[in-house]
Amino acid sequence: MSSLKELTSEKHKDAESQPFIKSIFAGSVNKANYVDYLYQLRILYHTMEYFADKINLLDGIEDIKRAKAIELDFAELANGNMASYETKPSTLKYLRYLDTIQNNPEKLMAHVYVRHMGDLFGGQALAKLLPGPNNMFKFEDIPSLIKRVREKLDVSMAEEANLAFDFNIAMIKEYND
Repeated sequence: MSSLKELTSEKHKDAESQPFIKSIFAGSVNKANYVDYLYQLRILYHTMEYFADKINLLDGIEDIKRAKAIELDFAELANGNMASYETKPSTLKYLRYLDTIQNNPEKLMAHVYVRHMGDLFGGQALAKLLPGPNNMFKFEDIPSLIKRVREKLDVSMAEEANLAFDFNIAMIKEYND
């Protein structure tokens, strides 16, 4: 039987192959683009975690939440100039979709899986390459958190997780130059 990771591997590869992500791994990301991207993530995570909290989806894994950490990272990198950022079309489309699934724990968990597990795994390498304090990648007891998150996952979430990757790829593409 395939795992959720295996069932989403093609989309994961697609996300990692985007020029914006490649520039991060090359240590040459455009700082202004990255700060704008953080602004998008700030809105996305606040929304996703708000919906998850409403249905107690993150019970037992509360320490996976990243919205406040992203807020801190963005605030520092934006140098107090937070009002000059706008929500991108791809982010708005993603937020509208999340609104339609906010009461569906399985679907919402697939989106938490894609975003938050990426922060747990790839984020550890990214934190060394990105500007700013990178609070969003600082977790307590990563092995335990990963284990507890995995207990909430199921391969039946693969289709929705692939859709989450599609939304995230669309967000990333806004920064490919």
